[in-house]
Order: sequence, then C-alpha cells, then structure tokens
Amino acid sequence: KATGVRKSPPPLGWIAALPVENVADVGSFWSGYPDVYGPLDAVKRPRRQDTTIANQAGFMATRGQIQYFHEVACPGGFLPPYESHHWRGDSLQRHSVEFWSGGFQLFGQCFLNRVLSLDPRRFERQLIYHVSNNKQRTAPVKKMARVGDFYGQILRVKERAEDFIQRGRRRRRKSE
Repeated sequence: KATGVRKSPPPLGWIAALPVENVADVGSFWSGYPDVYGPLDAVKRPRRQDTTIANQAGFMATRGQIQYFHEVACPGGFLPPYESHHWRGDSLQRHSVEFWSGGFQLFGQCFLNRVLSLDPRRFERQLIYHVSNNKQRTAPVKKMARVGDFYGQILRVKERAEDFIQRGRRRRRKSE
C-alpha cells in the first residue's frame, strides 16, 4: 500500500520505491494514486509506519559509501561518536537492533531511499532469505507477503504508471 514506482535513467530503469520519511521521498507513482483507496484528499500515502516499513534486515556498503553516509548524508553522523545536538545524548540507548543493523538508521535518520530494480534478473538478486526464521515465527501472518505476490502487485503499479504517463503525453499533444 505504501510502495511506489519510479522510472529512473539507465541503467536503473523502473524501480520500486519503498516507504521512507516524507523528507527523503524522491517522488514515485504510488499504488493508491489517484483514487484506489478513496479520494486523495481523504487518504494519505502511508510513510514510515510499522505496518509498511518492510525491514530489509541489513545493508552492505563500501568504505567510500560509509564515509559518504558519515560526512554528507546523515545529519549527526553515521558512525560513533555521534553529534549530541542531533542524536540527543547516547543514541545507542534509544534504538533497537533493527535500527542499527536493519537499515532504519539509513532510511530514517539519513534520509536515503530504499529502491528495488523491477528488472526480473536484478530483482531476484536483491533478495536475501532471513535464515534464522525468527521473523517468520514471531511476526503476524498479515505482515507477511509472498515475494511473487509483491512483485506482481508492484508490476501492476508500474503498468498503471506507464498508462498515466501515456495519457499525459496524449493530452499535451492535443493541446499543442
């Protein structure tokens, strides 16, 4: 319900934009646009809510990327010791393990976006199986989604976005 799609320049192409803070949003065609869940003035796009967060269970970055996170992208820094005026004291006390190891720090505090390529070959390479299975046993079933179902749903949103783009082009041509 909160994931959107966006057409990016090559080599990325179409991507799925997962939920982030409003200030980090790069803009995407939302699955609820224009009125799937009701009138836009009555329904807000979900952002960083527990039901839509889609915890990614980790991240990988190069040394240069970590340096960029620390020096540029993340207010208050990415690595300890943290600037106390931003983090309000000892931030290690304030957050769960998911915040630090699951990527919440990156898309919550650093305002980075989480994206998935919609190219089938790239999409499958972005998936990691959570081998401990602890989330499968402790999270409610309603929070689980089969990856094939999610991929099919997001491809449908992409089709709707492509239709929307085409309709806009036709309208512009008629008005010229």
